[in-house]
Amino acid sequence: MDQLDLSQQAKVGSFQLSARSGTPAAVAPLPGPGVRPDSCLARPAESQGQEAGSAGAVHIVASDRLSRNDADGRKPYSLLTFDMPGWTLRARQDLGSFDVLNGAPPRVTLNADQRWEAIPPEKDAAADMLAEASQFARGDTLGLANPLAWSADTVLVEYTATDTNDAAVAMIDRARRSVQRIDGLPGTDPQPTLILAPGGKYLLHGVNRMTPVDGGQKLAATGEIRIYGEDGKLVKTLTDERVADDWHAITVSPGGLAVFTNRKGDYRFVPLGLAFEPKPVLDRLTDDLEGTRPGIVYAAP
Repeated sequence: MDQLDLSQQAKVGSFQLSARSGTPAAVAPLPGPGVRPDSCLARPAESQGQEAGSAGAVHIVASDRLSRNDADGRKPYSLLTFDMPGWTLRARQDLGSFDVLNGAPPRVTLNADQRWEAIPPEKDAAADMLAEASQFARGDTLGLANPLAWSADTVLVEYTATDTNDAAVAMIDRARRSVQRIDGLPGTDPQPTLILAPGGKYLLHGVNRMTPVDGGQKLAATGEIRIYGEDGKLVKTLTDERVADDWHAITVSPGGLAVFTNRKGDYRFVPLGLAFEPKPVLDRLTDDLEGTRPGIVYAAP
């Protein structure tokens, strides 16, 4: 776990979550530097957009097993509650065993009794959102749509437009029942980095390009950031050479900072000149061994 102070725009500490997860450890410790688990060990408990939990608490979905079971591809998971800011373990709730060979660690939600429970794998909130959007204005253009992220009433999707048969990106507004295509995306970017800002009113596009390396090519960031509004129009463009090449955007804070990492424990912060609604941003990506999409937890001091 890396601790970032967004007011100072700096990394202020690091610790192993396993060491703070009780005895025996509820989060499997890594046996040595550079050792990677075969599937996700710990990530924030996402509750399908609910802002759940008591003040000063953080919920983590975690496993005490480093490797999945070879016989059935499953791994046990628990819901851990930590008191902030010291990351002191308060409670542990067993969630059961889950197929991580052909699936992903569980998502959770609060049931009617205000107790966390795992969401059945077949209950796909993103798929439900797309089915709903097909009834909106221009919803019939959403061919082969893939939801990338959602926040508040907005769903970010990439899709093949049925009217033009080209690749496109749109923001679906579930409150207004509208589909707004984003101007110029994906354009000539071979693999655009797209991050929905908290609240869903803005979209950040980190521009990438292919660059020569060792006789081949690799995808690299240009340092250019384009910000689009909910009308699909370009709001502003920023360029910061500090986050070019091997830097990856991992989150946008409600206070208006884009946070980048180089996957080596270093961080850089780019002020965007905008503030966003403090709403959670969720997506389908739950397991990222490469570290470009680490789990993010915001905690006020």
